[in-house]
Amino acid sequence: MHRAIAAWLTEHPWRPIVAIAFCGALAQMLLPFTLLACAIPVLTVLRFDAKLGLAAAAVGAGVQCGIVFSLAPTVMAGTYPGILLAFFSPLALAVLLKRTGSLNLCFQVAVLAVAVLLAVVDVALTDPIGAWKGPLTQLVDAMQAPELKQADRDAIVAAFAPPMWGALGAIALAMVFGVLLLGRWWDSLLGPEAGAFGAEYQRLRLGVALGVAVTVLFVLAMITDFVLISWLTSVALIALTFQGLAAAHRSRAGGRFKLGWLAAIYVLLVVPVSNIVTMFVLASWGFIDNWLRPSRPASL
Repeated sequence: MHRAIAAWLTEHPWRPIVAIAFCGALAQMLLPFTLLACAIPVLTVLRFDAKLGLAAAAVGAGVQCGIVFSLAPTVMAGTYPGILLAFFSPLALAVLLKRTGSLNLCFQVAVLAVAVLLAVVDVALTDPIGAWKGPLTQLVDAMQAPELKQADRDAIVAAFAPPMWGALGAIALAMVFGVLLLGRWWDSLLGPEAGAFGAEYQRLRLGVALGVAVTVLFVLAMITDFVLISWLTSVALIALTFQGLAAAHRSRAGGRFKLGWLAAIYVLLVVPVSNIVTMFVLASWGFIDNWLRPSRPASL
C-alpha cells in the first residue's frame, strides 16, 4: 500500500500539492493525516527538488493554519509556529539528507537542533515555567471535574508546568525525525535498491560527541535540579529510543531477534500503560549500543 501511495504522489509534480492540501485539512481530526501531510514534502524533496518540497510544505502549513483559525480563532500561543515547525523542520532535514546521503547525520542534527531550541527558550523567556501555567489551568478547568478544589487544581498545574518544555521538545524530536523516516521509507520503496532504508536506519548512532554529552547530561540530572537539564534529558531519552529501535532492527536482520519480539516492541510503544517502560528499555539499549558499536563515518 505504501509503495502505491509513494508511486502515486511522485507520478506528477502537482500530486504532492493536492495530497498535502487534503491531508492538511484532515490533520486536526486524525493524527495519521498530520504525519502523512508532513511526510509528503520530505518525499517531494527526495524525488523532485527542494523548491517543489517547499511549495508543498507551504500549502500544507497554510491549509492547516486556516483550518485551526476557522475552528478556534483564539488558540494557545505557539500553535501556529508549531504548525510551521512541523512542516518545515522535516523539509530542512530532507534537503540535508538529499545533499549528504546520511540519515545518521540528519538524526544527529535533529537532536542538536531541539536541544539548542530548548536552551534558547530557557534563556529568552523570563519565566519559561510560568508560561505553561495559563494553558494548563485552562486544560484542568476544561476537564470539568467539580470535585477538584482550587488547591488541587493549583497543585496539578504546579506539578506539570516544569517538565512541559522538555516534553514538548521530546515530542517534537519524535515527530520531526519520525516524519523524515516515513518520507525516506517511501522514497526507498521507489528506488532500485531493496532494503536501502532498513540498512540506513540500522546504522543510526548518536556518535562519540553526542554520546559523551548525553552521559554527562544524565549524571547532572541525578545530582542537580536545573530545569534545562531535565528538559534535555527528555530529549536524550527519545534520541536513545530511536537508537534502541535501530539496534532491535539490526538484531532482527542478523537473525538474533525474532519478528514477533520486534512486533511486540512496537505494540508496547503505543499502549499507554507500557509505553514509558518500553521507551526506557529501548533507551538503555540505545545507550549501550552507542558505546559498544564501532564508530561510523559521518558521525559527530
